[in-house]
Amino acid sequence: MSERDWSAVRSLFWQDGTYAGPIGPGAPSDFHQAVSIDAALRVLERWLRGVEDGNFDVRVLRTDLRQEGDVAAAWVFTRRRTPSGSTSVEGDWIEHVVLRRIDGDWRILSVAVVTSSRGSPR
Repeated sequence: MSERDWSAVRSLFWQDGTYAGPIGPGAPSDFHQAVSIDAALRVLERWLRGVEDGNFDVRVLRTDLRQEGDVAAAWVFTRRRTPSGSTSVEGDWIEHVVLRRIDGDWRILSVAVVTSSRGSPR
C-alpha cells in the first residue's frame, strides 16, 4: 500500500474480497459498511492522486496470527501516515484479516479496520 501498487495489493485478495472501515478523508472512524476490495482500492487510489509520497505510509507494528487448516486470521496493528492538507497526520489502526488457502495459495477474504482508541500496541 505504501508503494501505491494497487494491482499488487489486489492480487492478495480472493476474487470477492471485502473491506470494512474508513477509507479516505471525511469517512468517520466508526464507518461500518463493507465494500468490495475493488471499490475500496479505487477510492484509495483516487484519494491519493497527487499526494506526496512522504504523506502516506502504512507500517506494521505487530501481527497476531492463528491458523486452523486452510483458514487463518490475523490481528494487524499498523501506524498510518495519511494526508492532511499539505502535510500528514499519524494514527494507529487495528485490522482483522481473514484468509483462506485456495488452490494452494493464501488469499485474503476480508479486512475489517478500526482506528485504535488506545496507545501504541504493546
